[in-house]
Amino acid sequence: MKGLFSYHIKSLFGIIIPSICFIHPSSAQNLVPNWSFEMIPSCPNSPAQVNVAFPWDKILGGGGGSPDYFNSCNSFSTSYSIPSNVWGYQYAHSGNADAFVLTYLVPEYREYMQVPLKDSLKAGKEYCVEFYVSAADKYMYAADGIGAYFSKTPVSSSLQTVLPYTAQVNNPAGNILTDSMNWTKIIGSFMATGGEVYMVIGNFKDDANTNTSIINNGAWNTSAGYYIDDVSVILCSDTVKPITPIFISSITLPLPNIFTPNNDGTNDVFSITSKNIKTLNCKIYNRWGILVGELKTVNDVWDGRNTAGVQCTDGVYYYILTATGFDEKEYSKKGFLQLVK
Repeated sequence: MKGLFSYHIKSLFGIIIPSICFIHPSSAQNLVPNWSFEMIPSCPNSPAQVNVAFPWDKILGGGGGSPDYFNSCNSFSTSYSIPSNVWGYQYAHSGNADAFVLTYLVPEYREYMQVPLKDSLKAGKEYCVEFYVSAADKYMYAADGIGAYFSKTPVSSSLQTVLPYTAQVNNPAGNILTDSMNWTKIIGSFMATGGEVYMVIGNFKDDANTNTSIINNGAWNTSAGYYIDDVSVILCSDTVKPITPIFISSITLPLPNIFTPNNDGTNDVFSITSKNIKTLNCKIYNRWGILVGELKTVNDVWDGRNTAGVQCTDGVYYYILTATGFDEKEYSKKGFLQLVK
C-alpha cells in the first residue's frame, strides 16, 4: 500500500463482553425532538441562535444566558460554522450541527438551553439520559458542572446566573471535562415523578461547587464552554443486552508525517488500514476549515486533490477521524498532515 502516512487500526479477537447494556435504536423511542440539532429553517449567522434548531431555545424571561448554534451549512462565515467557529475547532459528534453553552464564568454567569419533550414522563418510570460534550479549545477553563434538569413547566428566569434547581442527571463532581479533541458522553438515569415535559441542559452548580482546571492558559476568554450534541431521553426498560459475542477493537495513531502526491510512485496517497472496524470516516480540511478531501471507507485513499479535483497546494492540513468498532466502541481523533509536492 502506498503512503507512509497511514492509520494502523489493530484488533484483539476472541474477547467477549458479557452483560453490557446499550440503547437499541430500533426499540428505544428518543423523547428529545431535533436531538442532533440537524433540522433548521436557515443557517446561523450570529451568536445566541440555538432557537434556529427548533424547538430548542434559551430559557424564558431573558435570563440563563444565550446559548449558541453551529452548522456546517454556514459557508459565508466560519464564526458559526463547523468544524471551525468562534469558540474553537470541532466537528459535530454526528451530522452537521451542534449547540453550545457556557458553563462557568465568575461571578456565576451561566447559559442554559431548553427543549419540550415529545411526551411527558410517566410517574415511577426510570428514564435514561445521555448527551455528548466537547470542551471549547478557545476557552481558558474546563469544568465538571453540567447536567440535565426536567420540569413540568417551561423554566423561566430574568437573571443570567445559576438556576435554583437540582439537575436529575449530572456529570460526576470532580470529573472535569477537559477533552477538547474528542466527545465525552454524559450519562445517567432518574425516576420520574410524572408530568415532566421540559428538559434544560447547563450547569446548575454555583462557583463554589464547580471544579475547574486550566486547559488553555493563553485564552482571552476566562470561562468554560462546551459543544453539545446527540441528546437522548428514553425509558430505561427500552435498553437491551447483546446476546452475541463482541470483539474488542482498538485504534493506534502514528505521528504526523509528510504526504507527497507528486506521482513518483512513493508516498503518493494518504490511506488507512484497519481490522475489526465496522465504519470509518476521515475528513481533511485546509487551514480555513474548508473540506478538501474525505475517506469514506477503510479502502479509500486521498491523492491530494480537493473536492473539485484540483491539486491542493503545499501546506499543513487538518484531519478528523471517526470510527466504530464491532464492539460498538466509538473513536474520534484529530491531527495534522503536511502536503509537500
